[in-house]
Amino acid sequence: MSIRVPPVLSIFLFITTWVLCYFPQTLQSNPKSPNIIFILADDLGYGDLGVTGHPYVQTPHIDRLANEGIRFENAYMSSAWCAPSRAALMGGLYPARYFNLTRELPVDRPSLTQVLSHAGYVTAHYGKWHLGGRESTATTPADYGIDESFITNGNNGLDPTWTADERKNFHFREKTTERYVDLALDFIDRTQGRPFFINLWVYPTHSYINPTPKQLAVYKNLKVDINDFDNPLQRDFLEFVAMHGDIQAAMRAYCADVTALDTDLGRLMQALRERGLEENTIVIFSSDNGPGPLCNNWDRIAERYQELPLLLNNVGASGPFRDRKISLHDGGIHVPFFVRWPARIAAGSVDMETVLAGVDLLPTLATIVQAETPEDLDGIDLSAAWLGQPQRRADPIYWNDRPGWSALRDQQWKAHLEGKVFRLYDLLNDPSESKDLSRYYPEIARRYFNKLKKWEASLPEN
Repeated sequence: MSIRVPPVLSIFLFITTWVLCYFPQTLQSNPKSPNIIFILADDLGYGDLGVTGHPYVQTPHIDRLANEGIRFENAYMSSAWCAPSRAALMGGLYPARYFNLTRELPVDRPSLTQVLSHAGYVTAHYGKWHLGGRESTATTPADYGIDESFITNGNNGLDPTWTADERKNFHFREKTTERYVDLALDFIDRTQGRPFFINLWVYPTHSYINPTPKQLAVYKNLKVDINDFDNPLQRDFLEFVAMHGDIQAAMRAYCADVTALDTDLGRLMQALRERGLEENTIVIFSSDNGPGPLCNNWDRIAERYQELPLLLNNVGASGPFRDRKISLHDGGIHVPFFVRWPARIAAGSVDMETVLAGVDLLPTLATIVQAETPEDLDGIDLSAAWLGQPQRRADPIYWNDRPGWSALRDQQWKAHLEGKVFRLYDLLNDPSESKDLSRYYPEIARRYFNKLKKWEASLPEN
């Protein structure tokens, strides 16, 4: 017996079938948008965590975060120092295109938080901002779609920040992470089920490090042997520090700072578990650049050690890489980068192939939350890599932090153009960028020299 389907039902069935065929990903994805917390340390080196090989520092909670998600072993910030690095994360553009000239995020272009806000997220920013000036007309977090903020240093006197009395506390800096985590948890509890995004941009390990007695007690028995560090470049740096001060006290202070950060982040992770939010919350952990101090003038650093003895405590490690903060060698830009999302990312994942840059954060998160991705970005969508499928970039990633020094990374190759001097390194076999191969591979060198010249020609004049 034949069954006659009413015309209205026939139309409904046709439309439903068409939608299922043409939009399967949208309908099969998790119907509840993931929450997102982006934890950004300040001046934390690649080698400053237990999971990345530090011989002393104890970071059980960050290590667990890394091991419960995916670790990217070729992750870079798009600048070698604080402000432009953060601008690239928020705007998806290389800082040399705009930020290095203005020192402000353009309000007429979509930012990461604006994109997420338009996708239905409630957004917050706690910690360092460093994306605007101090003038009365300077932009604030609210100008970029951020619903709530409390920042370390106030812009233009309008942003919620620390009081003058609070800043006078001898251990003001060491108490900031605890406060920011408290604010983040309070914000989470007030979201009332809406998906949330939080920038948690903490103070450690930026100078000047001055741990509390309680924080220092963890390392009271630490005995430093410089030879415990594998990288001879790090050993050279620590010997330099030891010439100007107490390397034992400096290392204890630095390790205490990192462990105190880890303890507060462990409290945040525990709170997510207790609230039933862990499974569908993306937690990203990284650092804005390599470890301090600035490595561009060692004579000046020696003078600053005398002027500000607490600077001696900046003894972070850049792992196997060369140099530190402000350098375009990998020690200044190669960072830890971990993503945990239990609902979608397999625990224990390690990506050794994908080359990831700070400018990729905006398009990647836009894709994950199914928001509209802004046009004309330098960053690319790496969501497939986040979910376990390594991706190969079609184009190099670029840097130009200061006039006269540009660099690129293209798979295993790293090229520098510093003034008129061109250098080429094979990072697969030489992660410390110690052997210039430009004369051994002239065709490759010529190709990357031309790419760097073309890159520089595309930038606005400083």
